Amino acid sequence: MEDIWITRMMATEAPLADLPYGSPTLFSGLSETFSFHASPESFITSRVLAFRKKNPELVDSRAPVRARILNRDVAVLSSYHHVVQILQDPGILCKTSASSAYDELMAPFFPPPNLLLSDLPEHHSMQGRWKSRMAGLPNVFRPMIVDVTSQHFRGVQDGTSVDLYECMKSLSWRLLLRIFIAGIDGSKIPSSELREIERLQEDLLRGQFSLFPVSLSTGFWQSPRAKGLAARKKLQVIFANHQKRDTSGCPFAVSNTEEEADVASHLLLFTSSLAAKAMASSLTALILNLYVFPHRQPSGRLPSLADEIVRLQADSERDALLRSIILETERLSPPVVGIMRRTTEDVVLDALQKRVSPTLIPEGWDLWVYFVGAARDPAVFGETAETFVPNRYCTSPSESVEAKEGFAFGAGPKSCLGRDMMREVAFSVAESCLGLSKESSNVSHGVRFEAEAEDIPTGVQAYLGWQRNVEPTVWARDMKQLPVQRPKKAVMIKIHKQARMS
Repeated sequence: MEDIWITRMMATEAPLADLPYGSPTLFSGLSETFSFHASPESFITSRVLAFRKKNPELVDSRAPVRARILNRDVAVLSSYHHVVQILQDPGILCKTSASSAYDELMAPFFPPPNLLLSDLPEHHSMQGRWKSRMAGLPNVFRPMIVDVTSQHFRGVQDGTSVDLYECMKSLSWRLLLRIFIAGIDGSKIPSSELREIERLQEDLLRGQFSLFPVSLSTGFWQSPRAKGLAARKKLQVIFANHQKRDTSGCPFAVSNTEEEADVASHLLLFTSSLAAKAMASSLTALILNLYVFPHRQPSGRLPSLADEIVRLQADSERDALLRSIILETERLSPPVVGIMRRTTEDVVLDALQKRVSPTLIPEGWDLWVYFVGAARDPAVFGETAETFVPNRYCTSPSESVEAKEGFAFGAGPKSCLGRDMMREVAFSVAESCLGLSKESSNVSHGVRFEAEAEDIPTGVQAYLGWQRNVEPTVWARDMKQLPVQRPKKAVMIKIHKQARMS
């Protein structure tokens, strides 16, 4: 089979290219599938280390790794340059497909029209409509985000210890359902229906990621997939009915029947359990960085970054540092570890070094674009590639090499439409907790989170960028990476109320 691809390449004027490193067999495919799902970080790093051992002269290379996952040939990409090529190069975009890569996993649960699963040019026109609908919403929803955050912590007794991720997940559900369903004043849909949406979305996600990929129902039992598909149908009815109500306060209100179907379909995606967990993952990492990161100043004292932000005199300085911390958290700790594409034609990726051949990805292969590795590529971020640098994005021009952003929201024409909204959520939640927000008169206090950095598991610290050169097995021990990144065991953190800054 490989001889066919090499012959094809030699028959063209393109430079000779090699298949990705690795030679999986039918017998290793099942093992590789489970290894990847158990820990993508451990799976990929182990293969990179094997590549380096076999090719010591190419120790710095982030060459694509070949695997066989879910009975498909896969090229796993972890270099910044290759990820940018796949997501932004027009000559490659036209040779890859998101819809065919995700059809088996997501299409039954998120039917069209669907921005996530569409390809160009259909995606372009759909994205234009949704950019228009989303324009200005971050500013519109900022006071509501502050209020919901304040209400969320108002119900927590002072001095209580909580599982941080679960606390952030509860907050994320409240925010998502207010933004996309209940409206700014929260009165557009009964609270019982909001709870039903959350429950059904959890069933849908369990069905989507079930290791028993068969839809089976009996009088006494439903497989997780069957239960997930039933949940999707119920959610579609709820969202269709929602569009027929008084939606005067809803930012996605439409009068056209065709547009109603479009909005209802996307509400299924925007309020998904995956979206709530991704937001919770991001907020968990941000809170740990703001309040627990072992931040040593020249004086030797160890105030938190939250303390440093609050002590800054100028609002512009506070905003700049907080937004830099948010971007650095995104770079090192993206909630979703990567995305998939499927090649519809042969694709050739650039050589990463002069002594390394270009890489051929044959037609019909899957590309697993690994954001975690790409955003820690030393070829781009240098010696601090794996290190959390709080002021990275406020001390360097945005166009400079060392201040390139990560891939938490993808890149290129199919980058996540919710990027600005989610960044505003992170900023407003942080401001509310810090007691700095002036967006709402209903906020009377801030929140302080307390935990000791040494109590945070080593693998979690590696995920946050607090420790470098941590073994992949330790990362795999302490972190879950699918469907989103989060600590495997509860990270307990104590919550204290504090007076709001005047």
